[in-house]
Amino acid sequence: MDTLMPFPLPTEDDDPARIHDLVARRAQEIWRQLGCPEHQDLAIWLEAEAEIRAMREKSFRHPHMPLCG
Repeated sequence: MDTLMPFPLPTEDDDPARIHDLVARRAQEIWRQLGCPEHQDLAIWLEAEAEIRAMREKSFRHPHMPLCG
């Protein structure tokens, strides 16, 4: 069963420009979901980076949630 992804899953051989574009797209999605808040650019960017990093490492848990167990 395929999982729908909002953007293509990055691979290990992706170049930095492509990763930057994925982070930028995800950050914009987060920003919109939060209602376009002002002065939250850095926090939103860091969240988007963390999500993309987790996807690259193939750990699909939320990057800021503690592991249980």
